[in-house]
Amino acid sequence: MIYLIYTNEEDAYARADIEGQRIGYSYWTKGIGTRWSTTPIPTAEGKYVLNVTTYDLTDEEEAVTVTSFNPVPIEEE
Repeated sequence: MIYLIYTNEEDAYARADIEGQRIGYSYWTKGIGTRWSTTPIPTAEGKYVLNVTTYDLTDEEEAVTVTSFNPVPIEEE
């Protein structure tokens, strides 16, 4: 998998919106249903990653993708 890292959740969702529109998901054509193919995941560093493995990326985005990240640790009960 490949990911893009964002400093805030809003920018990550904005990129997910672009991909959802490009694909033509029903949220964008009918106002209901699927909006994104992936959603942002918080990182341990306070940033957000977006799984962009299936996205149509620009050359600039391709250049800054990563293959791993540090997820927020899950607290055990």
